[in-house]
Amino acid sequence: MADHGGAGAQGHDCKPAHSLDVLMKVPLQPPRIRTRPWWFPVQELRDPLAFYMEAWLADSIFGADRAIIPDIEWMNQVLLTVDMVNDGNFVEITIFGQPRVQNRVKSVLLSLASRHRQHRARAQKMKQLEEFLKARASGLHTVQHPVA
Repeated sequence: MADHGGAGAQGHDCKPAHSLDVLMKVPLQPPRIRTRPWWFPVQELRDPLAFYMEAWLADSIFGADRAIIPDIEWMNQVLLTVDMVNDGNFVEITIFGQPRVQNRVKSVLLSLASRHRQHRARAQKMKQLEEFLKARASGLHTVQHPVA
């Protein structure tokens, strides 16, 4: 075990108290250990199906706290993991289960993602239209021609 008191004499700037403070401020990641549910066969853990999705879509589908995942797992008899990748812009969704069920769940999730994308695009178009109409209405009221 190294003596931290002698580290400064050897030319290192490392201050143990400072590095400990930095480590204490870093948020802890939740543990990745998970117990296999009693209803899920162990042999179906061998060949998972993985795909990627934008993080905002995953939040829309599973909820920001991922509370819906256990319900989806139970209803479809699959196990799901949703892990952040690429600086939080994307998530990796891994589906464990029978191949036909994996494909069905993937299809359902991608369909939900498509609907959420369409809903978001429609909402943005409506917001643009609303802003255009407000700007046009305020433009009509500010420029009034005098009536003779």
